[in-house]
Amino acid sequence: MKKILAILLALAMLLGFAACGGNTEDETTTTTTAAEEVTDEAPVEESTEAASDDVSAEDPSAEDPSAADESTSAEESTDAAAEKAPETTAEILAFYNDAINKAYAAKVGFNKERYTDNETLNAGFLLKTFGNLIYSFMGIGAENKYTMDVTKGEWESDVPHHYLRKSTLAESDLTGAKCTENNGKYTITLNVKGGTSKASKSESWTKAPIDKCGICVGDADKSYFDHKTAPVIFSAIGEVLSSAVIEESYKNAVVKAEIDAATGNLISLTVEFDIDVVIDAAGGGNATGKTHVFYRNFKY
Repeated sequence: MKKILAILLALAMLLGFAACGGNTEDETTTTTTAAEEVTDEAPVEESTEAASDDVSAEDPSAEDPSAADESTSAEESTDAAAEKAPETTAEILAFYNDAINKAYAAKVGFNKERYTDNETLNAGFLLKTFGNLIYSFMGIGAENKYTMDVTKGEWESDVPHHYLRKSTLAESDLTGAKCTENNGKYTITLNVKGGTSKASKSESWTKAPIDKCGICVGDADKSYFDHKTAPVIFSAIGEVLSSAVIEESYKNAVVKAEIDAATGNLISLTVEFDIDVVIDAAGGGNATGKTHVFYRNFKY
C-alpha cells in the first residue's frame, strides 16, 4: 500500500513538474510574441525620423541655426536691393518721370524762378530798336526775371497756367543719366539732347526734347513759358513783322532733380540750357543767352 502511495505521489509530482514546464513554454511564447509585436511597431519610430528628415529638407533652419541666418540675410538683401538707388539709364529715367508726374497729379505747391543771363545781341536795325522788347518776351536779362508762387491744389483750370507739366522723356531724348544718393535723397542728372524750332507765316514746328521734362511750355507767347521756341516768339511779333522767319535752337541742356529716396517726392528741380534765336528779317539778327529754370519748396 505504501509502495502504491509512493508511486502515486511520484506520478503526482511528475505531473506537477510537467504542468510547470507547460506554463514556462506559454510564458516564453507570450514573451516572444510580445517582443515580435514591439518589433512590428518599431517602423513607426523610423517613420517619425523620416518625417523629421523631410521637414529639414524643406526648412534648412530646422536643424541648422546658421541656415536660418542665411535665409534672413537673403531676405534683408532683397529688401536692400529694392531700396537701392537706380543705376541704369532706364531705371533713373523711370524714377525721374514718376517723381515729376506724382507732383503733377498732386497739384503740388512750389516756387518757380526763371531767368536768362550771359546774353548777347548781334543786331541789325530791328533788333537794336526793339531789342529790349525781344529780350523781354525771351525772358533775357535780370530785369526780365520771372517768379511765381503756386499754392498747393490751387492750379489754374486753364492748362497753360499749370506751370508744371508731366514728364514724357524717353531714353532716346538723352545723352546721359546719372543718379547719386546722399542723406536719404537721390540727385538725378539728365543730359538732354539739343533741339530746334522754326516759325514763319507759312510754317511752324518744334523738335525740343527739353520740353518733355516737365517745364512749362506751350505754343503761344506767354510769360510763364520756360522755353521760348520760335513759334512762341513769332506769335509775339508776327502781327507786326509778318515776313519774319524765326529759328531757335538750344544746346547743353541739363536737368537736375533732387528727390526724396523714401517717398519719391520732388525736393527741387533745375533745368538749364543755352538758347540761340535768329530773326531773319530786314534789320534782324540773333540773340543768345543761358536759360535757368528753378522749381523749389515743393509742398505735397
